[in-house]
Amino acid sequence: MAIRKLEKSEWESYFDQLSKKLGAKEVQIEIINEEIGDQVETWWQPLTGLSYDPKDDEFEVAAERHDHLIHKPVEIYVDEDVDGVKTVEVIQEDGTKHIIKLRSPEALPEK
Repeated sequence: MAIRKLEKSEWESYFDQLSKKLGAKEVQIEIINEEIGDQVETWWQPLTGLSYDPKDDEFEVAAERHDHLIHKPVEIYVDEDVDGVKTVEVIQEDGTKHIIKLRSPEALPEK
């Protein structure tokens, strides 16, 4: 696995391209800050896309049943391997960390 920091100039195009080639993925969003500690905001559900809007300075995680906006991100890190992106960590200007975990959908157990 390789964790790398993305430069702000590449955020918009990186996530536009990533969203186009994601395929079927599920997402879980975890938030970490001093006030609330470590909390899972949304459990595994189908991901529809990731994007950065430079005009509004917002990072968006769009899932089937949840839309998560991160205002004024200052750093973004991605954890990539041969199968693609596994984790995206977005840090807001107040230090809050948003951990976006991606995985392929799990097969349903047979009955």
